Amino acid sequence: MIELFRRLFRHPVLAAEIIAATLLTTLLTLAMPMYVIQVLNRYVSYGFHGTLITLTIGMCIAAVLQFCFRLIRTKMAAAVNQAPNNGLAKDILTLISRAKAEPMARISKPKVQEALTHVQTIQQTYTAQNLNAALDAPFSLILIFVIYLLSPLLAGIALAGIGVALILGWITLIRSKNTGEKFAEEMSAHRHLSFSAVNSLETVRAFCAAPFLSQKWQGQLDRMSHLNATLSDYREISQTMTMTGSAITSVFIYAAGALLVVQGELSVGALIGANILCGRAYQNTTKLVQAIFALSRAKQSFSFLSGFTPLPLESTGGTALKTYTGQLEFHDLGFAYPNTTTPVFESLNLALPPGAVLGVTGDNGAGKTTLAKLIVTLLEPKRGRVMADGVNLAQMAPAWWRKQIIYMPQEPEFIAGTLRENIVMLNPELPQEKLNEILKTADLRSFLDRTPEGLETPVTDNEKNFPPGIRRRISLARALASEGRLALLDEPTDALDQKGVEAVYRVMNHLARAGKTIVVFTNDPKILKGTGMILNLNRKPVPELIRKPDQPGPA
Repeated sequence: MIELFRRLFRHPVLAAEIIAATLLTTLLTLAMPMYVIQVLNRYVSYGFHGTLITLTIGMCIAAVLQFCFRLIRTKMAAAVNQAPNNGLAKDILTLISRAKAEPMARISKPKVQEALTHVQTIQQTYTAQNLNAALDAPFSLILIFVIYLLSPLLAGIALAGIGVALILGWITLIRSKNTGEKFAEEMSAHRHLSFSAVNSLETVRAFCAAPFLSQKWQGQLDRMSHLNATLSDYREISQTMTMTGSAITSVFIYAAGALLVVQGELSVGALIGANILCGRAYQNTTKLVQAIFALSRAKQSFSFLSGFTPLPLESTGGTALKTYTGQLEFHDLGFAYPNTTTPVFESLNLALPPGAVLGVTGDNGAGKTTLAKLIVTLLEPKRGRVMADGVNLAQMAPAWWRKQIIYMPQEPEFIAGTLRENIVMLNPELPQEKLNEILKTADLRSFLDRTPEGLETPVTDNEKNFPPGIRRRISLARALASEGRLALLDEPTDALDQKGVEAVYRVMNHLARAGKTIVVFTNDPKILKGTGMILNLNRKPVPELIRKPDQPGPA
């Protein structure tokens, strides 16, 4: 509720207009009970048709005005929440796209997806309807005051009924909150299990994981079913208490009012009008309880998202050189992953002049991909520096630097979109002729010719349905779309057939002839044979650098 009003009063003028509209709407609510009172007390008693016509026209005008004020208020209330809701979604996207890779990697992918679900929960909760409900409730005191003018006794009964409704609603809210938190935890665990199963369908089949999944799945479903049934009971109890409380309050008002009518202290019209006013006030109170229940769920979502806010972000600023020659240096470079006892490597010193070709070799886990990510600034050194044209990469603008790199990662990943959009993502203005040349170089042309939609083929589920070799070719084409001076190729021939391997060799020869600096992470002997230097990461903790005479690229 605090967040709701914080959003409202962030725009004082708009808040004043919404409050004014709420006041006018509440005052116009008085029209119906006043109409009933006047019709019963004046028209029924005297039978003058002019009175009935005047009252009816006035009532219709009041109803139209109330409709207009409600519509205007709803649009203004929607504007109050639109910017914060959009900002929240943008903040989460910023975290996903700009959070530093190492801390982000410690958060599971299902948890990141769950964060997006919580954003939707907040957006669906902080709405014009809930804001209106929060404002209508206190203005209901005006309705109670009018009942008080008609009869203090009836006003007391109305207040008592509303008070009991608030207390019972609050108790139900507290009891259901704990159940709701447990249900959310079970839902989260179930989503994680579903995510892992859907993304590992071949593993599920090949290793007969169905019984294991079935046992865990059924246990989660049973617990969720029980908790959901409990929540349904709470909702039903809440709705039943609301209806019952409204009916009992109405009964007491009519009972007490009837005594006052018999005693001549209240008219029949005033009694009916007081009951109508009480019903409207009671309705506003129950809407407030429902809004508070929804906002409590949104509070849980805010609490979940708060776990993402401490994540450090990459800088959007930094140095951008006028030109980059391709020169690269490592100064006393060292890196170790958290919670490990030994570094991946340390004291790495190396200078690559523009146009140099460096082969980086080592067993699985030796640190080839780690070094590649350090150069791309996806990871940060634990000690030492990586320099480009004499400038520390830590001072570089990340977006500018990555556009200087022809990067082919070991495990290619893609974004939902088309093949064309994925390939030219780093260079959207790439001319079609250049794109066609890249597709031919990466040996993708024949595959695209067999695909009905070609470059417009939608990419879904990270395109895991593509064969590994095609994924590598797409990754190679995406790398070549960059016009950078530094090529980083991580296991470029992995999972490729002979034609694909030959395409990689041709690409490397072309890059070398174009004077690009090449760092290739591989154990392919043909590629290593054509490099000028080899960095052996199997030598620990300081890698071994082997310098060779200039050699041609891979044959």
